[in-house]
Amino acid sequence: MSERVISLFLPSVHGGGAERAMLVFGAELASRGFSVDLVVAKFQGPHADHIPKGIRVVDLKCSRMIRAIPRFAQYLARAQPQAVFSTITHANIAAVWAARWAKVTCPVIVRQSNAPRAETKSSIGRHIARYILPFAYTDAAGIIAVSEGVRSELVELNPKLERLIKVIPTPALTDEVLQLGAEEPPHPWLNDSKVPVVLSAGRLEPHKGMLDLVRAFRRVRNARLARLVILGQGSERSRLEREVMRLGLSADVHLPGFFANPFSFMNRAKVFVLASHYEGLPNVLIQALAFGTPVVATDCKSGPSEILQGGELGKLVRV
Repeated sequence: MSERVISLFLPSVHGGGAERAMLVFGAELASRGFSVDLVVAKFQGPHADHIPKGIRVVDLKCSRMIRAIPRFAQYLARAQPQAVFSTITHANIAAVWAARWAKVTCPVIVRQSNAPRAETKSSIGRHIARYILPFAYTDAAGIIAVSEGVRSELVELNPKLERLIKVIPTPALTDEVLQLGAEEPPHPWLNDSKVPVVLSAGRLEPHKGMLDLVRAFRRVRNARLARLVILGQGSERSRLEREVMRLGLSADVHLPGFFANPFSFMNRAKVFVLASHYEGLPNVLIQALAFGTPVVATDCKSGPSEILQGGELGKLVRV
């Protein structure tokens, strides 16, 4: 279809929904005959072993995004891609700046995967990004907002962005997802029908609210027999493990790490829980619903209420 490259830009290939969505997008582009480069600031993370066929990885070998900007600019000047797609706020800003530095004319499309106001308050670096984002994004050729909530927050930050924004939900459901859901989950708890399993999945970072979930689960466990499985990895893992031990839940809570196929777990769990403090459009809720699994989610900004239609499709609770 085209001999020129489509470039996808990510900070890394950690196990988050944004990274997974970009890989799904890249696989679809490759299947349609495009040449696809996955350019990452640093090629690390659990998705590194699951790059779809037809995608070439370009590792900039930079642990910090600010250092990746000149290297990405050099790549753009050399590769002259047909278009650039990026996701995750600091990578979006870097992509726009690198394209300006390289003086390339290809369109840069940035995808905002989280509620920008909440996300940029979560660390000092992201707080700084909050002030840069409204201006940097004006240089993008287009902005993908994954939900109406994300769109409205972007417009609040800078009304001039409205003309650039298209709301495009994440491709959360594919034939592969449904096929993977039919597999047997590699965990004995999911094959024991006597004890219901509560499931959550996501990066183990503070904004995902996993500590809230563990503490809430203790109340459930005090009232009835149940188990909790939390899939994922991240900086909060050791803190979560300590809290599980402190609450005396070691026999009933398991953190088995990252799984490339969380869908088999979703298909067997009795309930799926999203405890996030903020989101964009949480794919895991859509996927759990697709398997007919009841869901409970925080009514955070943004996405859960849109997905659950204000609570009609699942229980919404306050953050």
